[in-house]
Amino acid sequence: MMKNYIAKSIVVLIIISLTSGCKNFDDLRDNPNNPNKVPPSLLFTAVIPTPVSSFSDEYINAQYHLWSAVDNASAVSYRFGSGTFSYATLRNIDKMEKEAATTNAPVYSIMAKFLRAYNYVEMTTRLGDIPLSEAMKGAEIPQPKYDTQKSVYIQCLNWLTEANNELGAYISTHPGEKIAGDFYYNGDLKSWQKAINAYTIRVLISLSKKADDADLKIKDRFSAIINNPAQYPLMAGLGDNMQITHRDEDGFRGNYNPNAAVYRVSVVLVDTYVNLLKTYMDPRLQKVADPTPKALAANPTNETAVREDFNSYVGADISASGATNVSRKLNGEISYPNERRFWNFIGQPSILIGYPEQELNIAEAAHLGWIGTGAKTHYDNGIKASMDFYGVDGSVTATYLTNNAPYLLGAAGLKRIHEQMYLALAENSGWESFFMTRRTGVPTYKFSTENSVTKIPVRWAYPTAEDTDNRAHYRAALRSQFGTEIDDRDQIMWLLK
Repeated sequence: MMKNYIAKSIVVLIIISLTSGCKNFDDLRDNPNNPNKVPPSLLFTAVIPTPVSSFSDEYINAQYHLWSAVDNASAVSYRFGSGTFSYATLRNIDKMEKEAATTNAPVYSIMAKFLRAYNYVEMTTRLGDIPLSEAMKGAEIPQPKYDTQKSVYIQCLNWLTEANNELGAYISTHPGEKIAGDFYYNGDLKSWQKAINAYTIRVLISLSKKADDADLKIKDRFSAIINNPAQYPLMAGLGDNMQITHRDEDGFRGNYNPNAAVYRVSVVLVDTYVNLLKTYMDPRLQKVADPTPKALAANPTNETAVREDFNSYVGADISASGATNVSRKLNGEISYPNERRFWNFIGQPSILIGYPEQELNIAEAAHLGWIGTGAKTHYDNGIKASMDFYGVDGSVTATYLTNNAPYLLGAAGLKRIHEQMYLALAENSGWESFFMTRRTGVPTYKFSTENSVTKIPVRWAYPTAEDTDNRAHYRAALRSQFGTEIDDRDQIMWLLK
């Protein structure tokens, strides 16, 4: 996984050192080299969620690539273990908010609402019910109860709405002000507001199975965003992406770079991804993959023709044994990531929240009848933006949208939106592609006993420490959700029912 872009561990050590206060009469003995306050900007930098770079494990599990090293012949295992809680990050968010009040910097308190929502959503998406209302109380409530997943989502959606509204009001009264400590948008608050609303759309679409729940008001919330662009600004293009651009500098290198030679010989693309691109004769294939060595060797005098031939590209079978894929790779039968695009210190930006995803999410909502905006318009927008991200010529994209993968009505159209989302999320946006497939079944993942499962896992187990540190509430949460005290990856959480 990509290194953090800021030395967060150093920041955390500073924060820990500040947890014990001193009495007033000790003030004169403060060591000026050991500060007792942390600027909210420094804490903001530490708690902003960061993306992962291409070819990370998240994208193995989403079936875009796999490792196929001679000395690592194991197949990909989907036997997910325990997940993790994010309360350490949430404590730092609380600290940021307190320091914001002390320094009269209210914009950090507004951002705290988005950051809280983000962390709680990420936890509940993986685990199910989690502590929220009684969490973060310290000695007051050392063993917090678990809140239902539904109540967690309602609270997070409310926080996101408040964050948008309060940030919009702040921008109007503080035009041109920037927020310090921001490594995404160089402090531009309007860009942050767009990212918050794009993230809210992601969360709402993830709740598609609960679209008619009267308490959640999914359709109403979605319509409010789409129908009030002045109040809820959204991303307008790739320039609004919440992303990191890589460079040859500590903390900013992607995983796949010339300093990590093992990646070049081990990482190959997977047929779940490659075959879907081939099905639509998708020009993104030539941007992300190289033809197999065998295909190049068969026509050494005309590499251009080989690269234009979709049959020149073959993916590994993620459900096959590691030994099988190693053998195929050594025989030149599997495609590697495109060397020109990826094998350098820039590669492609690492996206946390992106414009193509936003547009395809809106297309899905329109297709489902949640909003009146044309589904085709947003479908086309999402694909065009994804093609632009990969450098595909506009005329080629236009042909693709007309002939190869045009928007369709009905069930076939919904499936196509999900397929295009899978392609747009390739090697970016963390676990979102996996969560989309978990929700929709698109695309069909390949599994066998080699992967330790025969179907997609749907959750992570809770942290093992919960059975000792918070046993009664932990076990009550298991019983209320699953009717048993077994904590397993195949249990269906409320979100997916």
